[in-house]
Amino acid sequence: MIALVFSYEVRDPAQFEAAYGPEGEWASFFAGAPGYIGTELLRDVEMPGRYLVVDRWDSAEAYNAFAGGHREEYMRRVDESAFLYAQELRFGTFENVWTAGNPGSGG
Repeated sequence: MIALVFSYEVRDPAQFEAAYGPEGEWASFFAGAPGYIGTELLRDVEMPGRYLVVDRWDSAEAYNAFAGGHREEYMRRVDESAFLYAQELRFGTFENVWTAGNPGSGG
């Protein structure tokens, strides 16, 4: 499992949540794609207007196949939703290091 993690400084929280929430426009776009698990939207309790978006996929290959196969629509959506935020920062793509029955080495 991978998670693509983004941070946003938003202009209009209600509109942003409608677009980027777990049942929002982006999640609807991803829905039904092979390997898409879901989207999580986190609102910062200490900094109003700051959000984290976490998109989960079975694998990097599943995400890349979807993004490559829908590139034109993906880029159109990026352009159309850019007005919702003042800043976007992609933290990166992270993979799960813990699985049931194999909690890792601890620390």
